[in-house]
Amino acid sequence: MGLAVLLVYIALNLLSPGDMLPDIKDFRPTLVMALASLPLAGLARLQRPELGKLRVQFILMLVFFGWSLCSWFPHGGLGANVRTLVEFSSNVIVYFVGVMLLGSPSRLSFLRAVLVAVAIFVMINAFFGIPYARATGVTTPYDLTGENTLDPSNHVHDVRIRGLGMLNDPNVFGQFLLMILPMLYVAKGESGLGIGWALAGPITLLFMVGVYFTGSRGAELGVAALMAMYLIGKSRVRGVVVSGVFAMLMLVVINATRHRTISMSQGLDRLAIWSDGMSYVKRSPIWGIGWGAFTDTQGMTAHNSPLLVAAELGFVGLFLWTAIIVVTMIQLSRVPKVIGATDPGLARWAVATRLSLGVYLVTGFFLSRAYQLPLYLLFGMAGAIVANAGGDDAIPLRGTHWPLWTLIVSAGVLVLIYLMLRLRVV
Repeated sequence: MGLAVLLVYIALNLLSPGDMLPDIKDFRPTLVMALASLPLAGLARLQRPELGKLRVQFILMLVFFGWSLCSWFPHGGLGANVRTLVEFSSNVIVYFVGVMLLGSPSRLSFLRAVLVAVAIFVMINAFFGIPYARATGVTTPYDLTGENTLDPSNHVHDVRIRGLGMLNDPNVFGQFLLMILPMLYVAKGESGLGIGWALAGPITLLFMVGVYFTGSRGAELGVAALMAMYLIGKSRVRGVVVSGVFAMLMLVVINATRHRTISMSQGLDRLAIWSDGMSYVKRSPIWGIGWGAFTDTQGMTAHNSPLLVAAELGFVGLFLWTAIIVVTMIQLSRVPKVIGATDPGLARWAVATRLSLGVYLVTGFFLSRAYQLPLYLLFGMAGAIVANAGGDDAIPLRGTHWPLWTLIVSAGVLVLIYLMLRLRVV
């Protein structure tokens, strides 16, 4: 029952019933579903005490959520803290419920089916609308139109597909498709193969077509990043070489086939936003300017997930957010070594989830996706996998120096953004 409620909640959140049926938007149906899933997740926790073995990631998430809720206290914005609770809690709840309910390969397979169904539903609606949008230049709910920048005299308009709600940006929808891809190749069989592989190939091809029609340069480069992570995982040296060559070929192909080329001039607006974001970090380096205040202050979002967290929640918030990522990645990488022989299905899900999280974070460097449901769903999947592999007892973090790595990554990403601003590179 709890899993069914969770899956319905995830599907509704991604499909955005408030946009499809505006009359129910004020009733916050997704938040109601999220709250309804909590008691069922609590019951699952009571029935499975081994879930309590997941400690570090769970505590970090609690502290990060608490820090976000209190982010307006230093600025006297008590009402804004209520806004944070209402808007952010529905996504964070997915993490806690996911940890309780997504701990087996069969349950993760049900989740995969829901995510694939949502993606295909959006693409079908978008593809059917492309001819009309291309001919008329009229933007539809699933198709975003624009002028042909390379040939303004051409009356055929550029069209980029997208979803509704949180998937309303073509770049975000492209990221969503890439996030699902590694999950397609996880099977239950001892060999890792199964009937699902007969569907994985065609769905992968469909998703690649979808990525192309999003017109998202970040998503297309994300394809190269995903391939790089997979190849490096198999063979470090050859993986680096092959993925580097593939990435350069991707750049050439994108610039040769796109009306929207990858160039320095295309990134000037983003650089200006990043510059404002860094000024917010300097203004309040510890506390930040408050959750959700970036758009209110600048007029646009940060277009960079780590910068968004640093600007709104300060370096403490960035450290906590990064710590969740570092701890999750470390433990997922160790799951196959611990349970690969006893539970190969769950071990393969650990590998896939790590790849999905990795490509989400790579593409999120150019998107503001630090607080969105897909990220916390991935954290919840990872937490459930680690907990069912034995938790922190079987996969200890001692000796990994994760606080030090978190500090290095947190500081390093801000230094990288600063250097990109100085060199005017995006």
